[in-house]
Amino acid sequence: MNLHEAIDTHPLGCIIRFEVAPGSSQLSVPSGFNPWRRSLEARLKEEPTRGRANRQLIAEVAKILKISESNVEVLSGHKSSRKVLLVKGISKEIAITVLQPKTK
Repeated sequence: MNLHEAIDTHPLGCIIRFEVAPGSSQLSVPSGFNPWRRSLEARLKEEPTRGRANRQLIAEVAKILKISESNVEVLSGHKSSRKVLLVKGISKEIAITVLQPKTK
């Protein structure tokens, strides 16, 4: 998985691109990598109603990166399956390390 293509540096931290599948049977963040869209994939249990899927994605990313939810913000894609998140206080390198799938 080439996370370097889905994560960019930002003056406040890093930008992470996600392709979201709301209403999934299980929660999985990240669930894979989409090489065509150069984004991480995420499966969310919440439906895309009243921002529920966005809030679940923010909560999961914050939990994985061990930061406050207030440091994760949806920059674009509020009503789209393609989302761009700003993660404050985390460098691109740290985000890549933490989001890298664990090898078994």
